Amino acid sequence: MKPSKLNVGTTFTFLSKQQQCYAVSGHADVLRVLYDKLRTIIEAQSVARQMFESNALTPKELESIQAKRNEPCEAAERLLNIVMNQSSNVHSCFMEALKKTDQRHVWDIIVEGSYKGIGLCFTLPLLKPMFRC
Repeated sequence: MKPSKLNVGTTFTFLSKQQQCYAVSGHADVLRVLYDKLRTIIEAQSVARQMFESNALTPKELESIQAKRNEPCEAAERLLNIVMNQSSNVHSCFMEALKKTDQRHVWDIIVEGSYKGIGLCFTLPLLKPMFRC
């Protein structure tokens, strides 16, 4: 299930590039803004296992993600929804799990989006989807 979108945001041309900008205030806002892109590029199974090993996911949460093994976008959605509804400690573990599972490209996108919590501007498209959803 897709999270509700932020109401703030506009598309504009800046330095001859089409960009999308949003005001964000926390880790959940950044993930909401990037949700559609992240769900197509995160390999959720390995991240979830890593987070479980770090005690950031419950057995039930891990199982719900693993149940979508053949549906990678839905698995990523479940993982993102869990992280968005948890504390900043769980978000930190999520970010660390991305690095440990060789998904630094995803980590970079999220860090770029959360820089100083002030705002988020990115040129579209960010990355080509890994999965077709």
